[in-house]
Amino acid sequence: MTAEIRYVAPALRQWCSAGVPFAVATVVGVSGSTPCPVGTVMAVCATGEVAGGVAGGCVDGAVFTVAQEAIRSGRAHRSRYAHQSDAAPIVGLACRSEIDVVVLPAAVDVLTPLLDRLLANQTVGSALVLPADRPAALLVADPNRLWGSSGDAEVDEMVACRLRAPASHGGRQIERLVGARGRPVDVLLVGHQPAPRMLLYGMSPVARAMSQLGRFLGFDVTVCDPRPTFMRAGHFPDAHQVVCDWPHRHLSSIDVDARTVIVVLSHDDRHETELLSLALRGRAGYVGVMGSRVTQRERLLRLTAAGLTADDLCRLRAPIGLDLGAQTPQETAVSICAELVAVSGAGGTGRPLTYLDGPIHRHTGAPVG
Repeated sequence: MTAEIRYVAPALRQWCSAGVPFAVATVVGVSGSTPCPVGTVMAVCATGEVAGGVAGGCVDGAVFTVAQEAIRSGRAHRSRYAHQSDAAPIVGLACRSEIDVVVLPAAVDVLTPLLDRLLANQTVGSALVLPADRPAALLVADPNRLWGSSGDAEVDEMVACRLRAPASHGGRQIERLVGARGRPVDVLLVGHQPAPRMLLYGMSPVARAMSQLGRFLGFDVTVCDPRPTFMRAGHFPDAHQVVCDWPHRHLSSIDVDARTVIVVLSHDDRHETELLSLALRGRAGYVGVMGSRVTQRERLLRLTAAGLTADDLCRLRAPIGLDLGAQTPQETAVSICAELVAVSGAGGTGRPLTYLDGPIHRHTGAPVG
């Protein structure tokens, strides 16, 4: 299972606290179609536990061995894994691609500030400095401080400035910087934003399934309904917040940005129009609502009467989800989350890959140099 560092942060933080030595492998270059974008990580601790993965199992066994050596020696390693027609299946990438992986022994004094901010859902930046003549180095920056050093003060300052720039938030890229004495150095810059918000309005079995999938996909999940009988934390163990309030009142009280997902799962004419009017006039990147096609036609009439424009209404995903033939609440949640992934900006069509040509993975990674 491939992973960003946010998803393995709980395990890494536990290892830091326990004083267990470990190493972190990071994908720093990609060529061809792979399931592992630049920034994908796999961590291995001295006891043999693994968190994350760099290539969906294709080369993880080889990376595991390199990570164990990095723990023993305290030295960084850089390796390239490429498809070869006669390669052993454990090491060769069967997907006709190449990945470049850097393995670093964990520098706990640098990693801990990164992990703490990720777990607190705060903005933070990290950088892997990849000089040609020295071991790679991890740097971490928040708005007030820089942790770690590449050994080149000029590079450190440039990295800190780039990680603190708003344009870096949520992005990842390889950039070539010029340090002391004009030496070029490649740097993997990763901006870690707080998790995007998923707002689930209306208690239902679908809401419970959506809270599970939403958390799994990396969202900060809120479930909101005005009925106190149903709004108990035990009903939604995977939600980050369980709120007993009228949905329109809750939405008007919080900050919403372009990464926010709003899903309306219960039908109440008295308050739905006000809720959807707020949602569609706001900045949320996705607004969807359950209901039949007949209900949707009636809903559009009410929203038009409330003053919403055609452009506003075009933003509404209803009926919500992809046509998967879903029957159960869990299947319905998969249908909705599949649509979320399809419209996330990665360029998916929502059609079966069996009937499509071209690359399966559309992410663009830094080429293997």
